[in-house]
Amino acid sequence: MQDILGRTFSVGDGEYRVVDVRQLSGEVMVYAEQTAEEVTEDRRPRRAAFHYGDIAARLESGNRAG
Repeated sequence: MQDILGRTFSVGDGEYRVVDVRQLSGEVMVYAEQTAEEVTEDRRPRRAAFHYGDIAARLESGNRAG
């Protein structure tokens, strides 16, 4: 699962980059931050947690940050 680190995906109007992946109680949780384009200078990136199953298709069609 660590191979998805750095990948980007869209949810609603937000664009996110994967920053961490954890296995918790049998669930794979993906932690992501809003991409820099959506973060203002006075705010830190907003973080969110997603169930891998809910975003897997979005990650596969997303790209890898480089």
